[in-house]
Amino acid sequence: MKVIIVGGVAGGASCAARLRRLDEKAEILMVERGPYVPYANCGLPYHISV
Repeated sequence: MKVIIVGGVAGGASCAARLRRLDEKAEILMVERGPYVPYANCGLPYHISV
């Protein structure tokens, strides 16, 4: 599955995380207007632990 998410704020990041849980092999592309993609501090430990 290939998915493009427009907007990387909380909604876009949550959508990407949910898609990843549903399909580990999905190709997820998140497009954000600014130079940095926002992230949630509460989810950072999960990302680092993988």
